[in-house]
Amino acid sequence: MNLLNPANRWLRLKRRDGSVSPGSVYGVADPEVVDVLAPRADFRGALYQLLIGLLQTAAPPDNLNDWLGYWNEPPSAAELEIWLAPLKPAFELIGDTAFMQDRDPLQDGNVKSTAELLIDTGSGSNLFFNKLADWQGLCAGCAAQALFALQINAPGGGVGHRTSLRGGGPLTTLVLPKDADASLWRKLWLNVLPLDGEGADWRAEPPLSAKLPWLAATRVSDKSGVETLPEDVHPAQAYWSMPRRIRLDVDDVAAGVCEVCGETHDTLYRQYRTRNYGVNYAGPWQHPLTPYLFDAKDPSKPPLSAKGARAAGGYRHWLSLTLGENDNEKVARVARDFNRIGGKADRLKLRGDARLWCFGYQMDNMKAEAWRDATLPLFRLQSGDERHFGEAARQLLEVARQSSLMLGEQVKKARNMDKKEPAVEQSFWQRSEALFYQAVEGLAKAPQLDAAAQAQVFAAWLPPLRRLVSDLFDYWVLCAPIEEMDMPKVVAARADLRRGLWWSKHHKAMGELIARYQGESDEAIA
Repeated sequence: MNLLNPANRWLRLKRRDGSVSPGSVYGVADPEVVDVLAPRADFRGALYQLLIGLLQTAAPPDNLNDWLGYWNEPPSAAELEIWLAPLKPAFELIGDTAFMQDRDPLQDGNVKSTAELLIDTGSGSNLFFNKLADWQGLCAGCAAQALFALQINAPGGGVGHRTSLRGGGPLTTLVLPKDADASLWRKLWLNVLPLDGEGADWRAEPPLSAKLPWLAATRVSDKSGVETLPEDVHPAQAYWSMPRRIRLDVDDVAAGVCEVCGETHDTLYRQYRTRNYGVNYAGPWQHPLTPYLFDAKDPSKPPLSAKGARAAGGYRHWLSLTLGENDNEKVARVARDFNRIGGKADRLKLRGDARLWCFGYQMDNMKAEAWRDATLPLFRLQSGDERHFGEAARQLLEVARQSSLMLGEQVKKARNMDKKEPAVEQSFWQRSEALFYQAVEGLAKAPQLDAAAQAQVFAAWLPPLRRLVSDLFDYWVLCAPIEEMDMPKVVAARADLRRGLWWSKHHKAMGELIARYQGESDEAIA
């Protein structure tokens, strides 16, 4: 099967009327198609990245004006087919050159079940639910999605089994229109980067194998091999990184029901061959769809990619993922390209009409603990003052973090527990989310963000936040039978919590700012 053959309808495309039907990659240009679906959450995230990677590799716009032209009028399916024609030979699933597979047939490689292409199964984290003895195999479409999802998310797999270019279980962040029924084309195109905003290396035209690594002999990384640095290949290889040496076994196939999509197929792939010491991506790689952390003390150290677990943090990571909370954090390039002055948000007047989709595996070394998936709002700044907006949002987060820690600690003391109960702090983050976004929206709508405007927003936010913390303390402490309570400890813990809500560092600083502009009688500082 060739993934770029128009006759191969291996995708499930959702249309504006709610119907879902099979389609080829060229269906993404249809303005009535609003989403691509998949039988697994990680496959859906992988499909979005695959389609974005195809557009970025085959037809990157030269500049923002060119990008805007295709935003307003998508290419036809025929035009899209012309764009992708040079890539088509590289997207055969089976053959001497096979999609996301080693050029070497790996005849002497280790044989494994295709079940182990699935990150959660291959990690051994949920074998109770995956009966590998009864494994029938994967259809061609699901095998392609499994290969791609594994290669771009690959965790550690033992000696010489390399992690993905972004490390194991990376976080992916995509900018999407606020309207869930926006066309799939716009959802994808919003994450394609114009070349004039990138380095000269992006505009280079090396052999296609510098972008698609399975077109060349593997850059083996054993003792006599090499690391692969950004300057060794084209930067677009970030979308197609291939750390694992894998070949599907075409001799062990059978008809049956695909284990992932549940549909009957004439050909199911049951096994694959693998060998270690594939491509070892090293150095200062930065994937365009992932945020990175930098070492402020040692700028020479390669940046560290954000991991999928951060998608589970709720609003506590909102600032760092959308704008960057400090100088050591860099949001994903697609988010930066969207938010920058004069960028896509400004040209499209989309500020406040977009969202950030964040997803990835939460990994514990080789073990997949969870799939994390969250959507964060993006706000239009009426003031255009991103610096003061970021500083004010950071103050909100500092007060929230301090409140969460105090709540957890005082509940622990009141209930005479050996350690804090994680659910206590988690309840705070869940219950306070709406309050936080109301405050951020207030900052975003302010015509100017001087101290007086910030104080007005803080004064509306701080009192209900403090009441929430007190209510949660009562809930977590007083829900226990009264005969089991040490009432003096409960009273002392509640008093300590109340003092902290007024006099701990960040609460006090915010209260003083409110008092300066709102008056001493305000509830926030009374």
